[in-house]
Amino acid sequence: MPVEFPPVHVPRPYALPATALAARVEVPTEDGAAIVAWTYAPEGVVDAPGTPFGIDLSAPPVLMLHGNGEEHGIFGPVIDAVCASGRAVIALDSRAQGQSTRGTAPLSYELMAADAIEACARLGVPEVHVLGFSDGGILGLLLARDWGAHVLSVTALGANLTPAGLPKEDTDWMAYAAAENRRWAAEGEEGATLEDGTPVPSPAESAQIAELLQLMVENPQIDAASLASVSCPVTVMVGEFDEILPEETDRIVAAIAGARKVVEPGIDHNLPKMAPAAVARELLATVQKNDVRHPRRAIELPDGLAICRIPVSGRWAEKLDGLYRRVDAEPGTSGWVQDVWPPVGMAAELLATGAYWGAFDAADVRDGRPTDDAVLLGAVAVDHDADMGDGSAPGHGSGLGGPSWARRAEKDVACWHLLAADPAARGRHVADALLAAGVRGAREIGARTVRLNTSVANVPANALYASRGFMRHRPLWLPYPGLPLPGWTSLWELEL
Repeated sequence: MPVEFPPVHVPRPYALPATALAARVEVPTEDGAAIVAWTYAPEGVVDAPGTPFGIDLSAPPVLMLHGNGEEHGIFGPVIDAVCASGRAVIALDSRAQGQSTRGTAPLSYELMAADAIEACARLGVPEVHVLGFSDGGILGLLLARDWGAHVLSVTALGANLTPAGLPKEDTDWMAYAAAENRRWAAEGEEGATLEDGTPVPSPAESAQIAELLQLMVENPQIDAASLASVSCPVTVMVGEFDEILPEETDRIVAAIAGARKVVEPGIDHNLPKMAPAAVARELLATVQKNDVRHPRRAIELPDGLAICRIPVSGRWAEKLDGLYRRVDAEPGTSGWVQDVWPPVGMAAELLATGAYWGAFDAADVRDGRPTDDAVLLGAVAVDHDADMGDGSAPGHGSGLGGPSWARRAEKDVACWHLLAADPAARGRHVADALLAAGVRGAREIGARTVRLNTSVANVPANALYASRGFMRHRPLWLPYPGLPLPGWTSLWELEL
């Protein structure tokens, strides 16, 4: 007796992106999945040093996350509209969907949100605007809640907080379809087709479909009160005839201060396919509400500050230690942890070599030397040691020749270490003074270029380098044990 086919979903046709693909990147995860990220860039921007993967950090990109059982191409015309506005797009195929693989970890929305964070780390992107549809909208809310320092805005299309946000007949049907696909996964056959020639999923495909459907039956389970911490602009968009219950949409909007609700007339749940122009309109309007940019300008010493070498003798080792303790204690995205980074003794060793430069009040520097009671506002060490890690271990790199930068002689390369500004001096542009100090120090040792690495998670540091003429290169894998940071590190270069 023939085995009965499971329900076969035939997706509604949709327009794929017309914008040329900049890069396709496979992002490995700890549990063995490969998450595929697709990047699209404005006209004239290519995957090259300065804009690796086609992404220019001076205008943070839009991260696009699709719905259950789909792939990134559903956003085709929206991708085109964003790129036409001068901004890059990162579009993911979520785990077990599109070209991304399953891995072994239990499937959850929280896991998929972590995948998106890892993809941004792999691409060297510290800040994004998020557009999510359906399941992707759920991920957008989780990212804004749990990764808020990196999310500039969220446009969530057809999102829900719990399965109760859908009509019961919808979740009942999903439970039935999941069960039928599990049955076909156990009993079905390869190569089956419906009478009209439509392919029936293979047993392996049905197993994956069943798991994705069951995810929607049981999840998400997001406490509306937990969204109170979301501080970026949020637009919650639904179709007039959306499957998401109106009261569920209202619950999301009420939970987030300043969130905006948009109902698109005449449209059901499939907003990206049925109303891409409306989606693009609302997305770009939401982006505009927090249009953070990092325009390029020259490195200049700010008024009222002075830079000079930090003396080797005296209380300066103690002052450096105090500076780093205050930086480590400051909440933020640097990820530095007391006695882990900087490692114990590292600053003292660099100081002993005469490599350190400091930023001070101008009145506290006389004849090119800080007074004994000068307050150290910030510091950076400059030398020729350009190894990233030890320069030879798997995944480590070197400033003398990295993933995409040219090989240089050691004497021509300066590397900056442990650049840090005192949190107490915020607003005085100490970081700019440290860049000026680093450039002066590099020139004094005869370097022709500065090369450095910084965590992809460090929002202010990456923004600083992006806006001061540094060239960004593809990140390399350089984990720092003991630090709550991604394993990827951004590489920056400045020609002198």
